[in-house]
Amino acid sequence: MKLLKRILKKESGQVLPMALVLMVLGGLLVVPVLSLMTTNLTANREIVENTLGIYAADAGIMDAFWKVGNGIALFASDNSYDLTEEVNGMTVTVELQNLEVDLYTIRSTARLNGEIKSVIEAQAVAGSDFSWLFEHAITSSGSITTKSSDVIYGGILYQGTYDNNADVRTGEVRQGTVTFPTEAQLSAYYLSNFSDNVCADPANYCPDNPYSSSTYTVSGGTSSNPVIIPWLYCTGDLSINGSGYAQLSGTIYVNGKFNFSDKDVILLLDGQTIYATYYQDPCPTTPNASNSAVYFGPDCELHGPGCVIGVGHVEFQPKLGQGNYLLGADDVDTGTTTDYQDRFLLSKFESKNIDKLSSIQVKCYIADPEAPPAHVKVALYADNNGSPGTLLGSVDCADNITVSSWKPVSVPEIAITKTNYWLAAISDADIISTKTLTSTNKYEVADFTGFTFPNPAGTGFTDQTANQYMLRGFTGGQEFIFLMSVKCTTNLQPSANFYGSIAGSANVNLQPGCTLNLVGVPEEGLDFPGDSGSGGGSGEGGNSPPLLKYNIIK
Repeated sequence: MKLLKRILKKESGQVLPMALVLMVLGGLLVVPVLSLMTTNLTANREIVENTLGIYAADAGIMDAFWKVGNGIALFASDNSYDLTEEVNGMTVTVELQNLEVDLYTIRSTARLNGEIKSVIEAQAVAGSDFSWLFEHAITSSGSITTKSSDVIYGGILYQGTYDNNADVRTGEVRQGTVTFPTEAQLSAYYLSNFSDNVCADPANYCPDNPYSSSTYTVSGGTSSNPVIIPWLYCTGDLSINGSGYAQLSGTIYVNGKFNFSDKDVILLLDGQTIYATYYQDPCPTTPNASNSAVYFGPDCELHGPGCVIGVGHVEFQPKLGQGNYLLGADDVDTGTTTDYQDRFLLSKFESKNIDKLSSIQVKCYIADPEAPPAHVKVALYADNNGSPGTLLGSVDCADNITVSSWKPVSVPEIAITKTNYWLAAISDADIISTKTLTSTNKYEVADFTGFTFPNPAGTGFTDQTANQYMLRGFTGGQEFIFLMSVKCTTNLQPSANFYGSIAGSANVNLQPGCTLNLVGVPEEGLDFPGDSGSGGGSGEGGNSPPLLKYNIIK
C-alpha cells in the first residue's frame, strides 16, 4: 500500500512521454497506411479502366459488324480505322485480321493515353444466320423422300418436293425458300477454328502441321475416361477405328472422306464438328461408303451434341442412333399390342455395361395418330434372387405419347453394374409393344390413375414368358446432332432413331422405319455459323450478323 501511494504521488509528467510514444508510433504507421491506400486506389483505378476498356473495345466490334450487316464498305484503303469519337475516354482502333469469302475476323483495341487497356477479337459471316436450320427435323432445298413407316417429330421445310409419305406427328410441313451456307463459307469458318491458341498445343494437328495418316486409332477409353481425340486437320481421307470410348476435343477437318464404321468404338462429339470436303459432281445417285463425304456404318454409336457435315453425300446408318445402351430389349420391328393397358409390367434384363442409367425407353405402338393421348410411367428395380426387389428409381412421363416408336423418359441417374435388373412400365392406353421371345417377364393388373411404383416390388405377379416387353435403358440424354450435306444427299438408313436435325442441299432421304425427334439445341450452342450459343459475345444490334466467335484477349 505504501508503495502504491509513492507511485501515485509521482504521477506528474507521465502524459508527455506517453504522447511522444504515440506520436512516434503514428509517424511509423502513416507511411505504410498511405502506401496501402495508394496501392488500393491504383488497383481500383486499373480495374475500372480495364473494365471500361472492355466496353470500349466491344463498341469497336459492334461498330464494325453493324457496318458489315448494313452493307457499309470497311477497310477501303487500309486494314484498320479508328472510331470517330472516344469511348469511355479511350481511342478505339478496329483492324481487319482476316477476310475469307464473307467471313470477317475483326480485332478491336482500346487505348487510354496510348496504353492498351483491352483487346477483343471476333468473327462473323456477312450473310444469313444459318442456325435456323436447327428449327426443323428436316430441311432441304431439293427433294425429301420418306416412307410410310417413318415418323417425324419436329416439322419439315422444303423448297423442291416432299412426297408426304412420312407420319409427321408434330411441327409444320411447309414449302419455302431455303438458302444453305456455301462450301466456301463453311470451309473458311471451320479452317478459322484452327487459331494460334489451338495450334500452340503440340497435341493438335493444324494446317501447318497436318494429320497425314488415313486412320486414327483409339483404345481403352471408358465412358468416364474416354480417349481424347485432338483437333485434326487432315490432308486426305480419315477413318476412326479401335475400341472403347473416344471424345472429340475440337474440329475434325477432313480434306477428303470421313468414315466411321467400327462397331467397337463409341464416338462422343462433345459439341464439336466433323467436316469433310469430298464431293463428286454430279452427286452419285446411290450413296455408299466409297462415294460419300461422310459415312457412318451400321451399328456404330455416336453421342451428341454436335455437327456432322459433308460437302458431298452424308450416309448415316446407326442402329441405335445415340446414347449408351445399358440393358433391355433389342430394337426390332413390332406391330400391334393388346391387353397391356393398366398393367404393371416388368421384364428382367442383364446389364451390358457399367455406367449410370439416365433414360428408360418404352417402345410404343399407336395405330391412329388422332387417338386420345397416352401416358406411361417407368421404373427400374433391383433383382432379388430372380424376382423384382428394391425400387431404384421411377418417373412419370408428362408428355403425351403419339408415337409408334421408342419413347425416351429421363430419370435421375442410377448407377448400373453388370448384373440383373427389372425394367418396369405402366400405361393408361394399350400402347406398350412386345416381341415374341422366351424371357422372364411379370405383370399384375393395376389402375394407372394414382399408381405409384411400390418399394419393394412385392409379390403376386403373373408370369409372362412368351412375350418380352419392349423396354430398355440408356445412359446419356438423346442430345442434338445436326447432319448436313452441303451439295448432295443426306441419307438416313432403315430403323434409325435419330435425335436432332437433318439437312440436305440437294436431297434428304429416309429409309423405312426411321423416327426423327427434333430435340433442343444445347444452351452452350453448337460449332456452326450463326448459332448464337457458340458465339457467347456482345449483342449486335441493327442488322449486325451474328457473332461466331468472341474472345477477350486482354
